[in-house]
Amino acid sequence: MSIQQQRVSLKNLKVADFASEETLCFTATVLFDGEPIADANNDGHGGMTFVRARDGKQPKLAEAEQFAASLPPEVTTYDDPQDSSRKFTIEITLDYVVDDLANTMHADKKIRAAFNRDIGNKVLFIKDGKLLFLKGVKLRSITDRSAYFTRLRASQKQPITILAELAPDAAFALWKQHTGNDDAS
Repeated sequence: MSIQQQRVSLKNLKVADFASEETLCFTATVLFDGEPIADANNDGHGGMTFVRARDGKQPKLAEAEQFAASLPPEVTTYDDPQDSSRKFTIEITLDYVVDDLANTMHADKKIRAAFNRDIGNKVLFIKDGKLLFLKGVKLRSITDRSAYFTRLRASQKQPITILAELAPDAAFALWKQHTGNDDAS
């Protein structure tokens, strides 16, 4: 899904995975142009997300709702039940944007956690377009990483990129690209 816009965002997202059934069970603070304007929640049982204005923020909430409604509709890959010659189209609402943001943020957090487990435990490297790691070697147990990585490079027939030598965001981007998790953000 992932709606492209910059004005609506969330903070303080709390997800209850155990209670998420048909939809994501969550609470969050809704920001419009960086200003907290509302609280959102979904009980995770397939119902809608409720967005309630904070005290004195009803005019800002109305502005955010107008902004969301002005976004281009989402055209799905499903046939329209009223006209099978067209695709089903969803008009964008603020609660739809909030759901999209919550789902994207939650997926990103899970992906980042998986990356952090991998990067902390494995010697990960890119070789010949593939993400590889050394079995039985824990990154944390290597005391002289520079010397170890130099030996690792020398033992390879092709050039390699060692993720532990990259800045965290660059390593994460490469890891995502090579694990098939690239489309979640």
